[in-house]
Amino acid sequence: MAIITISRTSFSGGKTIAEEIAKRLGYPLFNRKELIHKASEDFEMPETKLVEAMDEPPKLWQQDRDKRDAHFNLIRATFLKLCRDKGNLVYHGLSGQELVRGVSHVLRVLVIAQEDFRVETATRRLGIGADEVYAMIHKADNKISKWSRHMYGFEWNDPSLYDLVLQIGRIRIQDAVQVIQGLLETGNFDPTAASQSALEDEFLSSVVWSALTRNERTNNSNLMIMARNGRVTITGSVRSEVMKKDITAVAQTVKGVKEVLNQVTIGTIWRS
Repeated sequence: MAIITISRTSFSGGKTIAEEIAKRLGYPLFNRKELIHKASEDFEMPETKLVEAMDEPPKLWQQDRDKRDAHFNLIRATFLKLCRDKGNLVYHGLSGQELVRGVSHVLRVLVIAQEDFRVETATRRLGIGADEVYAMIHKADNKISKWSRHMYGFEWNDPSLYDLVLQIGRIRIQDAVQVIQGLLETGNFDPTAASQSALEDEFLSSVVWSALTRNERTNNSNLMIMARNGRVTITGSVRSEVMKKDITAVAQTVKGVKEVLNQVTIGTIWRS
């Protein structure tokens, strides 16, 4: 039993791999669009805002980093809730490796493909010329790179972010599915008491952060949230003592919070 996230480039075969491994294991399957739609319903947020947070790099003149972070966290909170409720699932799409962190029963997979494989696949599927496909693929890759650098400060295809990197073209799709299944059968990605506790902590910190960023009394703040066994530690900076007190009050309303340790400082908020 495990959570599997498959990050993939366009026309790499990643979608097919995700569908096949979910079918073999009997796991629920979610993609980026479905996750955004559910987050929109759960948090009553327009899907367009969440789509921007999930895959649109900001323009140079836009100063909306904090709002985009907040919107992405709503998606992350929705995903973590799915992980808690379903137990096992397969997700494929952009940024799967960042939706859940520090949990050992998550297998993080990156699927890439040789360029000729991607061009051939896209040409066959879309019925357009190879030159047009080539330009389209490179534009999409550049867009993803800009987004990941903006959100995280690193490249999304850095192999150190993943447990497994599969290059389709060098290996076949059916063999990639077999490799993933074989890794799961080792038991190395089975949930443990410690990993389940880590998932609960990740979920609670994400929900608290979402509550704070959606509340008009506390959304103009620069905060970090950490949860452990129901004890929530909040650090960062705010502009007033009133807002600091509001942060504690809002965090205490979140289900599952047993104690709030507010270590927020008062002062000017500097944003890069």
